[in-house]
Amino acid sequence: MQAFQLSTRVNDLEGEIKYLSGRKAELEISLQHCISRIVQIDEEVDLLTVARSLFQKASTYLRVQMSSRFADLATRALKYIFQREDIEFIVELDVKANLPTASFYVVIGEHKVDPKEALGGSMYEVIGVCLRLVCLEVFDLKGPLILDEPLRSVDSVNLQNALEFILQYCKESGRQLFIVTHNEQIARTADTLFEVTQQDGISTITEL
Repeated sequence: MQAFQLSTRVNDLEGEIKYLSGRKAELEISLQHCISRIVQIDEEVDLLTVARSLFQKASTYLRVQMSSRFADLATRALKYIFQREDIEFIVELDVKANLPTASFYVVIGEHKVDPKEALGGSMYEVIGVCLRLVCLEVFDLKGPLILDEPLRSVDSVNLQNALEFILQYCKESGRQLFIVTHNEQIARTADTLFEVTQQDGISTITEL
């Protein structure tokens, strides 16, 4: 009886050993898969780290390039339009909370001012147009320049200078210019003029 019990116990242990051996093999295979996945993840992390670094460098380069061209064009525009040599447009780049930021200033003589407050806001409108022009060139965008009710705060004398500056830009860049406006002074500068009228919800376009 004791021998039978011992034999049964041995058989049970052998079965348990076979089960544990099989389980060990499964765990070893699972471990290898995990190790392979860890290696793959490490490679992906390295790749993403390099990509992030390149993206940051490209982003920084683009911001610097765009801000430099923007500041140069805006300065030239402001000097031409307002007929002053003591005007300079400045873009200050910074990083706050891990996000890139840009601050805009206009230096008039020895005074550094917010563009929104300079000359009754007319400078701010001129700078807004300049930003559109720079974006067209920096991002190599094709097609015409379209302005909707531009330069509304600019007085009639400076408005003429602003229009001349925009027209000169379009001539140099080979762009066609479309302006939507209610301003007669702007309308008189057009090579071709269209009037849009509306009656009963239907718009009619007439060439003048």
